[in-house]
This record gives sequence, structure tokens and C-alpha cells, in this order.
Amino acid sequence: MRGVTHNGHEALTLLELVLRVEGEFRRSLEPIRVTPLQAGVLLYLQRHMDARVTDAAAALCLSLPTLSVVAKDLVRKRCITKCYSAEDHRAVCLRLSRRDKALARRIKSHVQHVKSDLTPMKEAAS
Repeated sequence: MRGVTHNGHEALTLLELVLRVEGEFRRSLEPIRVTPLQAGVLLYLQRHMDARVTDAAAALCLSLPTLSVVAKDLVRKRCITKCYSAEDHRAVCLRLSRRDKALARRIKSHVQHVKSDLTPMKEAAS
């Protein structure tokens, strides 16, 4: 892998760069007490109201057990609610709670910040 320089740091491989960005994103989310995975689920639910668990897992490339654990944590934090689909009473849907729509907007701003940090890194890699 080709190295990349960023902000005067030594050359980084693509994997190192991804891990660094993930770590910075994780730290930026600590004040709002969500993990990057939970943030991804919340942003997905912001765009897809009453998403079925299976659809959310597929869209986020997560296994059903993984999404179920994340959803359980978010329900416990009162960020989302679970309900049954009106069309198929066997299907479980996830819904962003009303108060956490603002949280999703805050997460989105963190993502925009990370994206702006990536632009110089991407240019350096070219």
C-alpha cells in the first residue's frame, strides 16, 4: 500500500488512515455518548422512518445479531423505539424517537466535519 502524509505525520497506509479517522470520529462522538455504529444506525433511521430491522442490517452491512445488539442499546438509551410492521406483524421496525432527531442532526454535523478532514488526506493520496 502506498503511504499518505497528513498534517506533517509520517506516511500512512490506507488502513492506518481509515483507523485514524475512525478513532477521531469515535472520540468526537464521546460527548454525545454514542458509538460510530450507533451513530450509523441513527442516521439510517433518520432517512428511513420505520425501517425494518432486516432492511437496516442489509443497508449497513451488519449481521442481524449485531444490529439487534445495537438496537437494544439504543432502545435502552431511549434513542429509538421498536414496533411491529403494519403490513407484516412478524417484522420488527425501528423508529427514531422524537427527541433524538436532534441527536441525529448533531451526529450528521460530526460526519460533515470528518468528511472535511478527509478532503486534504484524499488530495495527498493522489
